[in-house]
Amino acid sequence: MDTSIREVTTQATLEEKKKLKKEFKLFDMIFITIAGIIGIDTLGAVSSNGAQALTWLIISAVTFLLPYGLITSELGSTFTQEGGVYEWVKLAFGRIPASLAAMLYWISNPLWVGGTLSVTAIAAIKVFWVQNGDYQFFGSQTGNALTEIVIALLFIWGVTWSAILSLRVGKWLSVFGSYAKFALFALFVVLAVAYFTGGRSTGAHIALNDIVPTGNLGFIFSAILPVLIFNWVGFELQNGAGEEMVNPQHDVPRALIRAGIVAVIAYAIPITVILFTLSKSDLSSASGFLNSFKIVASVLPTQLATILGWIVALAFIVALASSGGTWIIGADRTYAIASLDRTAPVLLGRFSGRYGTPIVVNAMSGITASVAMIAAVVINTYFSSGSIAGLFRLVLGFVISTTTISYLFIFPSYLALRIKYPNVHRPFVVPGGMVGAVIVTVLSFAYAAVASVFLLWPTDSAIASSGFDRTTYELANFIPLAVIVLLTAVFYIWGQAEKRNADIVIDYNLETQVESIGGE
Repeated sequence: MDTSIREVTTQATLEEKKKLKKEFKLFDMIFITIAGIIGIDTLGAVSSNGAQALTWLIISAVTFLLPYGLITSELGSTFTQEGGVYEWVKLAFGRIPASLAAMLYWISNPLWVGGTLSVTAIAAIKVFWVQNGDYQFFGSQTGNALTEIVIALLFIWGVTWSAILSLRVGKWLSVFGSYAKFALFALFVVLAVAYFTGGRSTGAHIALNDIVPTGNLGFIFSAILPVLIFNWVGFELQNGAGEEMVNPQHDVPRALIRAGIVAVIAYAIPITVILFTLSKSDLSSASGFLNSFKIVASVLPTQLATILGWIVALAFIVALASSGGTWIIGADRTYAIASLDRTAPVLLGRFSGRYGTPIVVNAMSGITASVAMIAAVVINTYFSSGSIAGLFRLVLGFVISTTTISYLFIFPSYLALRIKYPNVHRPFVVPGGMVGAVIVTVLSFAYAAVASVFLLWPTDSAIASSGFDRTTYELANFIPLAVIVLLTAVFYIWGQAEKRNADIVIDYNLETQVESIGGE
């Protein structure tokens, strides 16, 4: 079996990789994957879709999460280069498709941090600190918008700073944030049981027969599956720091198995409790989990519930920050490696000699998140409903679409690399030979394709529930996508024009992660 592959890299890539530090162990990999997969900001969006959300959570866990986990276990333990996703697509299809995949994969994260994560952090403050999710700071549109922008900027740059710090320090946000999520889920379940058994839960509830799958494919494809897939993705995130891992061949599959099991349990329990404890009228979207928490906390004395709410809001914000920080850590490394490989200006790929992190891309993520957040707040305040739910809807669909489109490159690259490098030693192999490889690729790709198509061209009912007309909704998606493609092309031409960053042919040892120039 072959233990090395020959590929084209650049002088800048080799130089910057010298700054990497191997400090990424199994414990860290498990928690960074858990933090990346378990997103607390979209629990309300999932639950608001009713019992079918629970049905498709289970179905998608078996038919998407499992195949996706198998694919990533094989890719991540075999092709262990720094930059993960970019390297896989590059080896499979070349630099041009890899550059677009890396751009989509990267840019969705600052948009997410500046979008739904910031919005949900603002919602946490409003729901628990001022007891009103629709509260207007300073009693005016402008005062409220400015205050929301300040809160969001503090959140965004706190997340960005955690990514700028060395992986040895930054990874602890993933650990603490994961524990915060588990504590919030556990506390919620206890309060929900007390709320339900105390007879406080009134109104129409979801029944067991509501869980039976329906034939309303438009609703399933437009409203349920995209959010679920967005929740499930993140297995490959740790491979953004592939050459900072101590033992990727051994640790990647083990980390993914543990994180996957935890993720299924962590999503299934609170969603089940929300659906069966609260009445249908209580389910909402932007602050769904927050409002659910506030409702079940009513079993406590008022003063105790208020104090607990303050603590819950802080834990919630830490949990949100851990999700955003984890994705920024992985995705920024992916785009930094792509930049060094002449698909963007080499400056964007520079790593800090002190921290060993891609500090320029980190800063660019913070700036992008800030600009996206300010634009969303302004548009929502002066051209839309002005509510926190409206702001949430404005950004969620586009963030999910850019994410799922990037996986349309990632999943086929797995099958292509199986064919292109059949004799490479694979520490983990998807069962079933080529038949098994085709099955997991088709299943994963189909989910990503369906989610992408129905997010860009949603059904009429999905448009109606979004609060926007079809023209506005589609322009809000296609114009930014066109800008992203154009930016990718400009950056690629720019990177290719930097002649001082010359291409170099190397032999890369997949087991030792040692690169030798020209087969030396």
